[in-house]
Amino acid sequence: MKASLLSTSVFLALCSTSFGTVLLTDDFSYPDGDLTTSAAWSNHSGSGSFVQVTSQTITLVQGSGSREDVNASLGITMGAGETYYASFDVTVSGGSTTAYFAHFKDSATGFNGRIFVAAPSSGGDFTFGLSDVGSSPDTTFATDFSFNTSYKLVVSYDYDTGLSELWVNPTSEASPSISSVTADPSQPMEAFAFRQGSGNSTEVIDNLVVATTFAEVVPEPSITLLGGIGLLGLLRRRR
Repeated sequence: MKASLLSTSVFLALCSTSFGTVLLTDDFSYPDGDLTTSAAWSNHSGSGSFVQVTSQTITLVQGSGSREDVNASLGITMGAGETYYASFDVTVSGGSTTAYFAHFKDSATGFNGRIFVAAPSSGGDFTFGLSDVGSSPDTTFATDFSFNTSYKLVVSYDYDTGLSELWVNPTSEASPSISSVTADPSQPMEAFAFRQGSGNSTEVIDNLVVATTFAEVVPEPSITLLGGIGLLGLLRRRR
């Protein structure tokens, strides 16, 4: 009896205190074609070069002319005291001209947590950058990254401070990151968006998750293990 109660307590505590609320998940399991034919995604800018679904991923193509930008609602509007986190897998190819391709979005044209592809600085193919204001990154990673390689990005936006943070392949919230410099506080984010601009790169995107805690977008190994142990204990005691 004690073992069962302990397992139950551990499991419920993990569920109630370690995790927040998942606001959006999408693995893009749609038929090939325009992304906005799915109910979840809407066009908010651009009338050409539509964002495409291909083999259950989406492709963003940066270039000249009118290009579509899309967003998916989070079903809730951000408020005081809140931080939103988004994670997705991205593979970059083609070029490193500065362009932002993903961000949080409000009900109009307010964009925060802007993620950039930017020119490399240490011999690689490109680097990632971040800003909350403007079409140039406040800051970029000191290390470079490689074309045709999948990276998991995590971006956050803090409503109170107005600052964002960006991680590449993190294992926990303490993993190395960069932070925006110019604050843009009190912006009521309510969607996540992908953008096609005037750069020369291509981004292939998969496995989008948006949530209210870091642990929901990148579960930490220790938390996952403890949750599994607690659940296993429950199952064993109920046999």
